[in-house]
Amino acid sequence: MEVHEKLGELAALVSGARAVPLSSSVVVDREQLLRLVAEVRRLLPAEVQQAGDVLAQRDEVLEAARAESERVLSQARAQAEELTESQAVTRAARERAEHIVATAREEAKRLRLDADAWCDGKLGDFEEELERLQQQARRGRDRLKVRAPEQDGEVAEEQGEAREAAGAHPAPRPAPEG
Repeated sequence: MEVHEKLGELAALVSGARAVPLSSSVVVDREQLLRLVAEVRRLLPAEVQQAGDVLAQRDEVLEAARAESERVLSQARAQAEELTESQAVTRAARERAEHIVATAREEAKRLRLDADAWCDGKLGDFEEELERLQQQARRGRDRLKVRAPEQDGEVAEEQGEAREAAGAHPAPRPAPEG
C-alpha cells in the first residue's frame, strides 16, 4: 500500500535525521517532511474509499446470498408441490425442502459472518494505521515543542528561569571545565 510506503519514508526521514548536539532532538528537512505528510493525506481518502468498497461488496454478497436462498426456497416449494401424489413422497419432499431452506439459511449466515469479519478486519487495520499515524504526528509535534536552538549566556539563563517559573524542569547543564 502506498500509505505504508510513505509512512516508511517518514520514519526513515526521522530515523536518519541529524542529531542536535547535547539533546535527543534531531534536525529534519521541513520541506521533505511536509511533502511526505501531504502525500499521506492525499492517499488516505483512497484508503477510506477502499473501506467503503469493502462494505459495498459485503452488501452485494449478502444480497446474492438472500437471492440464492429465495431461489432455493422457491425451487423446494415447487418440488414439494409436484411430489404430493402420495403421503410418503410428500413427506420426503417436505423434509428435503426444509433441509434445503436450512442449508441456504446457514450458508447465508456464514457468508454474512465471513463478510462482517473481513470488513471488521480491514477497518481494524485501517484504525490501527490511523492511530499509529496520530501517535507519530503527536510525538513529532511534542519534539518540535521542546526543541529550541542552542543559546548562550544570559538568554539561556533567562529561559531556564522562565521554565522554572512555569514549572518545567531545566535541562541539566554540563559541569564547567577547568
